[in-house]
Amino acid sequence: MMESVTTYLADELGPLISGYPGYPGVCGCIDGTFINIRTPAHKIKSTYVNRHDTTALTLQGICDAKKFLDVFTGIPGKIHDARVFTLSFIRPTVLSMGPDFHILGDSAYPICENLMTPIRDYGNLTDDQREYNRRFCSTRVLIENAFGLLKQRFRQLIRTDMWGVLKTSKFILSCCVMHNLCIERNDFLDGIEHYMAEPEPEAEFIINDEARRLGVLKRNLLSRQFM
Repeated sequence: MMESVTTYLADELGPLISGYPGYPGVCGCIDGTFINIRTPAHKIKSTYVNRHDTTALTLQGICDAKKFLDVFTGIPGKIHDARVFTLSFIRPTVLSMGPDFHILGDSAYPICENLMTPIRDYGNLTDDQREYNRRFCSTRVLIENAFGLLKQRFRQLIRTDMWGVLKTSKFILSCCVMHNLCIERNDFLDGIEHYMAEPEPEAEFIINDEARRLGVLKRNLLSRQFM
C-alpha cells in the first residue's frame, strides 16, 4: 500500500496570525475526503470500500484561509482518518511544531498538544467550553470549504475513471496543485458549493496517554481564555 502513497507540500506550516485572532496558534486545519475510484487492478475491492459502501481513496488535506498547505493520498478509503494521519509524511512536522502551535481536526483525530479537537458535548458543557467549540468550528470549517472548492473546480474528483492507485493519486495531487495556482492568480469560483463532511467515529488511534493528557490540558487552558 505505501508504495502508492504520494504527497505534496505547498508551504511550511506556520501560525495563521492574520485573520484568526479568536483562536491563537492555529497553523492549519486538517480533514479527509473520499475520492471515488474504480477498483484498482490486482487489488482486493473490500480494502478500498469506505463506510458509504463506495470504492475510494482518502485525500487528507491541511489548509489555511486560502489554499492547501499539504495534501496526502493513496490510502484506501476504508482506513480511518486518524490512521491516515499516522501514515502521512506531515505528521512528524505537526508533532514538532512546539507547544504554542497546533492544527485543528474533528473528533476523528487523536488530541495532542499539536492537534486540537472539539470538546465532546454530552449536554453538560460549561459556557467557556461552548465558546471554545464555537470558535473551533468557525475556524476548522476552512478545510471543508477547501474540499468543496476543489471538487467544484475539478469535477473529475467526484469519481475518477483511471486504472491504478499511483496514477489516480498523482492526478488527485495535480488537481490540488492547480487549485492552489488558480487561487494565487485570483481565479476564483462563483456560486461556491460547500462541502459537508460527515463525521467519522471518534479516534481509535492515540499517540500515547501522556500526549493525550497534554492535549486535553492545553485545550482546557485555551477554553478558559475564551471567556
